[in-house]
Amino acid sequence: MLGEIHWNKQEYAWLQSLIANPEFADRVDDVVMEFGNSLYQKSVDRYVAGEAVPIEDVQRAWRNTLGLGDPPPIYADLYKAVREVNLRRRGKHQMRVLCGDPYIDWDKVKTKDDIGPYLGHRDQWSAQVVKDEVLAKHHRAFLIAGSAHFLRERGNGYIEPELRRAGAKTFVILAGTNAVKGYDDLDHRFDSWPAPSIALVNGNWVGELPAIPVISGGTESVDPPVKLKDEADALLYLGPRDSLIAVDSVREEVDRTPYGKELLRRMRLLGFDLPFIPDAKEHPQFDRPEPGDGSEESPAPPKTMDAPLPPRPPSQ
Repeated sequence: MLGEIHWNKQEYAWLQSLIANPEFADRVDDVVMEFGNSLYQKSVDRYVAGEAVPIEDVQRAWRNTLGLGDPPPIYADLYKAVREVNLRRRGKHQMRVLCGDPYIDWDKVKTKDDIGPYLGHRDQWSAQVVKDEVLAKHHRAFLIAGSAHFLRERGNGYIEPELRRAGAKTFVILAGTNAVKGYDDLDHRFDSWPAPSIALVNGNWVGELPAIPVISGGTESVDPPVKLKDEADALLYLGPRDSLIAVDSVREEVDRTPYGKELLRRMRLLGFDLPFIPDAKEHPQFDRPEPGDGSEESPAPPKTMDAPLPPRPPSQ
């Protein structure tokens, strides 16, 4: 289970190299993606198996999730990386990409409350996908989602305990950097580390570090602090904080396009009206927090967050 830093360039370069490693492909059956709408699992299965699938069909899986905005190309590239590995391994063990986000059909969403059941059951659905498609088949899986979904003390607290109750053996890795307190507090013990590196966090100084600054680049903290060893089993060190790069969407694919208008409609339904494509294609992952950052009140969630998920429609 990899608690990722969304949009990070170095992290996804590492993930692509990991997936291309023959040992990984020999051992892993399923890659479970938070950025994957389960409604389109059939198209994803055909795509990663090497079939000729129109990109317009398969890209719905990562474009039509419950996340706001257009995911950058690094997410599409990971689906493509699994497809390319499978094509090279004809006759050998094949990997599957499992879509871990609920099966919302945005074409049928008209109001904010239409979104609520899906938004309120993201972790429950992700765990169900793993139970049905991984554990029931005695598979091994690599799960990728934002760190809040996997943090043991300060996270959502559902997926890992649910999988353990179902018999899974879990191992949590958090992606992070060398910020260990506030924005200006960098730990120089990381200076000699190659980037990326993975380190276990039990019984050493890494595990004693406050977890939230490490995964947020020093832009966030909690009081009282929680230690890395209490949140995960290992740290994926991506490199010095100021070297980390966030990748943005391709502006031409969004601005003044039907897809861009649809993204804005989704955000407005939820009460947001935000500029969602920065001018630069790449920018620093973590900017220095400014006074007042994060102080704006978020829109109220849909009133239907606790309503059950509607029945799952046939996969497309």
